[in-house]
Amino acid sequence: MDTFYTDHWKTIEPERLSRYEQLFGFRPEQEPFIEALALSSATSVLDFGCGPGFMAEEIASRTTGRVVGVDLNKAFISGAQSRNTKRNLDFFHLADDALPDEVGRVDRVFIKNVLEYVPDLESTIASLHGTLDEAGQMVVIDSDWGFVLVEPWGKIRTDRFFEAASAAFREPHIGRKLPGLLTSAGFEDVNVKVIAGVDLLGRGVSVLQNMVSYIQEFGTMGEAELQAHMSELEAAQMNGSFMFILPQFVVTATKGNTNV
Repeated sequence: MDTFYTDHWKTIEPERLSRYEQLFGFRPEQEPFIEALALSSATSVLDFGCGPGFMAEEIASRTTGRVVGVDLNKAFISGAQSRNTKRNLDFFHLADDALPDEVGRVDRVFIKNVLEYVPDLESTIASLHGTLDEAGQMVVIDSDWGFVLVEPWGKIRTDRFFEAASAAFREPHIGRKLPGLLTSAGFEDVNVKVIAGVDLLGRGVSVLQNMVSYIQEFGTMGEAELQAHMSELEAAQMNGSFMFILPQFVVTATKGNTNV
């Protein structure tokens, strides 16, 4: 369990991989994430932890600058490479903590729902700070699982459920900590927005199903209690009482003094 937060991204079983293929596709409601990049016609971008690569594809369609997606999961990168038809887009597998030399310097670093899993936040952010060109900008989108809402569970049961799944995250409260981390790394002009999409139809159930698989692996909640949670969600979708909200912190910052 000590390294599960990273290991479960290196090796992803087929069922969960299929859920990610559906979950990570670009959707119109994600437009504010792209807007935060403030792309010009030739902005270069590193998508750090690009997953299946859908967001990197969308970014590459909006700039003639080079876009690079990197991820530690080989299946994600292989699928993204085979699907890619854009000349200004490349994907690379992260074999270790070091970025491939091919990445070089970029105008923007884009990180979506990744920093909650990395082993060493300070080291990772410092490395990405060094990847940016002068006055380059970082855009970080991440969750804060302390603010998640699941109905009809209520707060106490929701908190218990995510506590049982907590080994899946290195820092489950990363959202609230991002401004301080970026400032300490030498970033300036730190800006924070919170976007809280409301899911009433059950799209977020795939996220909860992933948590179920983690909890079952950890053995941190009895199977009967776990199945009761999920059965209640299924009934809630049928009767219209289902609601899932996981606020996304959108944090932008500009590269400051490299000596900090």
